[in-house]
Amino acid sequence: MCTSKPPAPPAPDPSIKQQQEAQKAEVTAEKREQRDKALAQAVTRLRGGSGRRSLIKGSGGGMGFYSRYL
Repeated sequence: MCTSKPPAPPAPDPSIKQQQEAQKAEVTAEKREQRDKALAQAVTRLRGGSGRRSLIKGSGGGMGFYSRYL
């Protein structure tokens, strides 16, 4: 059996490390942008109708105004 320690890995090149950090920052920014876009779409979808006057599609009511029997 060998009792000696394995050799230490070489130190990473600073330029490679900077490139990796730049790529991570770019990916993080892209994910943040996609998340913000998805949130904006969800808010638009929840809001529904075309402004304050939409009683039929709005989330604040409408069945009292809209009768399916008319």
